[in-house]
Amino acid sequence: MQKQMLAMPKEQVMQKVQELMKMCTCPKCPTYNECSKNAMEGLYCSMGRSFHCITQNKGCICPGCPVAKMQGLTHQSFCQMGNEKTQRFDAMLK
Repeated sequence: MQKQMLAMPKEQVMQKVQELMKMCTCPKCPTYNECSKNAMEGLYCSMGRSFHCITQNKGCICPGCPVAKMQGLTHQSFCQMGNEKTQRFDAMLK
């Protein structure tokens, strides 16, 4: 899906992101907090980790997220560890 989105015009990408945000379970996660809500963060699996809001891991629901499942993602804790691409790169370096 990421490759498909790279080939889309910007307007279409923004529309797809809005669709994914509706399915995103980040706001239901115990780690998601008021700061994240106010910063309108979410979709960490695609957008990357929280810039400064997520500081404690209080549990992770990424494996059950329909967005993560639809994209075939294998990692979790995207809000703290970064998106799938970042985590795959980090794992490769280990």
